[in-house]
Amino acid sequence: MLPADEETLRRAMSAIQSQRPDEAVRLTNDILRKNPSQPNALHLYGYALLMQNRADEAIVPLEKAFRSLRDPAIETQLAIALRKAGRTDDAIGRLGRAIKRKPPFPAAFHEYGYVLYSLDRTDEAIDVLKSGMELSPWMPDLPLLLGWVFHARNDGASAKTAFGRTLGIAPNHGDALYGMGLVHMDSGEFAAASEFFRRALLTNPSDQQSRLYLGACMLELGQTGAAAACLRQVTRGGASFYGRALKVLSSSSRGRFWLRPSGAAKFFRDEQN
Repeated sequence: MLPADEETLRRAMSAIQSQRPDEAVRLTNDILRKNPSQPNALHLYGYALLMQNRADEAIVPLEKAFRSLRDPAIETQLAIALRKAGRTDDAIGRLGRAIKRKPPFPAAFHEYGYVLYSLDRTDEAIDVLKSGMELSPWMPDLPLLLGWVFHARNDGASAKTAFGRTLGIAPNHGDALYGMGLVHMDSGEFAAASEFFRRALLTNPSDQQSRLYLGACMLELGQTGAAAACLRQVTRGGASFYGRALKVLSSSSRGRFWLRPSGAAKFFRDEQN
């Protein structure tokens, strides 16, 4: 490969890492016009298309790149493109092979578990995710997804264990903190849940869902003033959050109910109420 093309590939990779897929498509196209079979350019071109939500177009270049490079990362990206293009069976076939490659590629286990979970094949999803965790114990997203699978099965104890494993790897993982808060809340453990939601908000102050559930926990703990202030903040997130905050406040045993919508609107506007 010419030095100029190597520099173009480096710039394309940098563009992808910086979430600039349009630039990566343009740069890799420059190489592929001269050498349509260049595998690294095909890979980055296909990956950039995938980032642009052009999954159908991403399949062919990723497939060609994988044939040359035999890289499990490319195979996993190809599987994602196939899934997003509606070719789920083909995606599953690819992922079944990708998880057997050495050394293990954790993202392949995550994607395979996600696809199986989305098809309601939860037992298989759990087995795949656990296998991935054994091979890649440092990967936080594997137990995180496992936690959501267990949560969907109403297995709160297993969900807590899985989310706890993610937090053992990444103590400030916002999604795992939110998940832990949710399973504690489902179990009626409102004090513990509120602490996890608070930690999630410290990690991401714009996380309105954690703020909403924090307000709900405060209500159940009898902290009505703090809960109302928390829910008022939630309503600033837009109309959909206003409806959710109103539902929380009116459905809680310690909440409030209004006969007229105008009364609720006044409550959320009035910081001194």
